[in-house]
Amino acid sequence: MIERPRTQPYAQFVLAISALIVVLILGTIDSARITPLLLAGFGVIVLSTAAMTAVWLVQPTTHTEWLAAIPLVQILACLPLRDAGVEVLPAAGLLVIFPLGWLAFAFPPATVVAGVLLTALGPLIQIIRTGGFRDAADVVSVVALPIIAGLIAGTVALIARDLRRMRAHTEAVSDELDHALRLSGRDTAMLRATLDATDNAVAVFGPDGRPILLNAVAAEISGRSGIDEIDRDGFLSVIWRADTSMPAEATSADFVERVRSGDFAAPRTVEFGGDPRRVLQVIVRPVVAGGEEVGIVIVGQDVTELVGAVEVRDRFLSTVGHEFRTPLTVILGHTDIALMNESAETERWEAVERSAERLLRLVERLIAAGQSTRDVEARSGASHVGPVVKHAISEVAARARDRRIHIQMGAMPDRAARIAVRDLASILEELLRNAVEFTPAGGGDVVVSAYEEGREIVVTVADQGVGMTEQERTHAFDRFYRAPYAHDAAIPGTGIGLSNAASLAEAYGATVALESHAPRGTVAVLRLPS
Repeated sequence: MIERPRTQPYAQFVLAISALIVVLILGTIDSARITPLLLAGFGVIVLSTAAMTAVWLVQPTTHTEWLAAIPLVQILACLPLRDAGVEVLPAAGLLVIFPLGWLAFAFPPATVVAGVLLTALGPLIQIIRTGGFRDAADVVSVVALPIIAGLIAGTVALIARDLRRMRAHTEAVSDELDHALRLSGRDTAMLRATLDATDNAVAVFGPDGRPILLNAVAAEISGRSGIDEIDRDGFLSVIWRADTSMPAEATSADFVERVRSGDFAAPRTVEFGGDPRRVLQVIVRPVVAGGEEVGIVIVGQDVTELVGAVEVRDRFLSTVGHEFRTPLTVILGHTDIALMNESAETERWEAVERSAERLLRLVERLIAAGQSTRDVEARSGASHVGPVVKHAISEVAARARDRRIHIQMGAMPDRAARIAVRDLASILEELLRNAVEFTPAGGGDVVVSAYEEGREIVVTVADQGVGMTEQERTHAFDRFYRAPYAHDAAIPGTGIGLSNAASLAEAYGATVALESHAPRGTVAVLRLPS
């Protein structure tokens, strides 16, 4: 480490300028005071200042203790200037403070003591020149200057010590900051590389909605090439435009407030127009550090291919369903005609009719499965729950008898629900059918009951079957999902019944949920608006 307090020439410059001023003043007052000894002292001061300037330019980094000789020599060089001007210019005696302060500031205590003792030579030489010590005043005049010089040097040394401590602490903090900065730069580079390597769009914004960080995918989606080219809204503005639930005049501040209120707690699917189309599932979370909100992070997963595949599947199911329904309708029509003639083949025609009706119900489910939730339209109408429940029970009664399961019907409210009879029947039939199928043969009763709760009518279908885990209940309404028990027990089904029931209920503002039933089994809860 460069020891700058020893190699800097600032004290010497001040000393040289002050000495020049003293010489000029003495020459003006009395030219006889400009003696060869005074000029020699002044010359030493100038030469030593030049020498220190050269040292400063070289900037040695080690073994600089020898530089203490320069201020010691300068203290001696100040003595003739003091002797020549102390009577008419007392300030000349202060020149020695500059080299002495340098010694105290930058060199070991031993050299400081030597410098303090040298300051006594001036008054000592003057006493000797006038005949030696005559009284106590002469002794005090010799001792006083070194004592004052020692106090000044001690004060400077204490200040220098505190400055060195502060400098050491500052350098330590600086080193830590440099290390932290290097680590931060490395971590930032690694984070940037990681974010750019992912297929997800990642955007980070400050509490005010201004962009802080975007990875390559987010920058590409927002139509920017980098963070420096993003305007105030940036990626947020793209999210606003893509999500039809957001008002066109909304701003980043609105978005931030909605995030804080938990409006984006659940994943949100947004579609970006243009060619090609992009569909993202967006997750928005506030970033909290130390209990303080420091920003917002948005992660968008590209689900374009998945959405496209689902659309292809839905179109396929809808097309196939409609293609099957037409010939099945013809078969059922001819079957009805044959049954009206009361031929000897009546039992066979009835078997054909039952199979065709079963196949038609399956086709209707496939067509419904080919519709997304937003494609399901609510029909106008109102339903009294009791009669519809009776009809639904009659539809699954035959299967319940085969499995030795009794379906009980509890009390029903008189108030009508705002749902078409046909759709309510479809929902209840599906819930009852699942309750019967997932109850082991002879394993207990299925109980259907209903009651009023506020402005809703709540219908429950409780079974004593095998029950469902939390994960199974979570996925039960996913299209084509079948619980492991359904596979193991070879229960017939396609995994679309509950999904269709949930879609129908949602179209009317109703909800369907599955809950655990104590001590065993499952309870399906249908909440209907009234």
